[in-house]
Amino acid sequence: MRTPSRFLFSPRPARVTAPGGSILALLGGGLLYWIYTMVVGFIEDGEPLIFIVAAAVAWLAVASWRDSRQRKNQWRALAQQRSGQSICDFARSFDTRKVDTWVIRAVWNSLSSQINAAVPHGYSVPLSADDRLEIFALDDEEELFDTLTEIAERAGRDLQLLLKEGWSHPVVTVRDMVMLLNAQPMTEMRKSRLLIA
Repeated sequence: MRTPSRFLFSPRPARVTAPGGSILALLGGGLLYWIYTMVVGFIEDGEPLIFIVAAAVAWLAVASWRDSRQRKNQWRALAQQRSGQSICDFARSFDTRKVDTWVIRAVWNSLSSQINAAVPHGYSVPLSADDRLEIFALDDEEELFDTLTEIAERAGRDLQLLLKEGWSHPVVTVRDMVMLLNAQPMTEMRKSRLLIA
């Protein structure tokens, strides 16, 4: 019997190392000092650059808030539309005789936690295989590869082949992501856990 997908490998916890924390603290301190010098320059000299920078920062903050609110409203509507759906409905979108259930569950777990962390409290957005990756902010190739790496670790898939050859087909939807990861070879650790008595 195949090992059930509930035995996924645990993801590595994200952590900031001591040098990374020091660099972040230095950058934050530098930013605060720069803001301080700009404010002092505006008060003493009436420097117009301060006004321009402040207006630009305020505009970016308002635009970001508006986009975030709009995205949350979209997710809330999607959650209401898909009420009652679960990972079972997601898994039925694939032929589980050909697609590894570990990959299906790893994609579900990773993307669900990512989107539901930003959804308003009380709502949960079930995934659909045809969801575009843009809604998970994975339209950037680097972000996409980082997410693929995390999911591959959970599912016991090796991305070395993908690193060497790249992907020949665009990865646009969640289904594309599942199929891409399913096409990657299993790690030795995963092969050893392939069957249970």
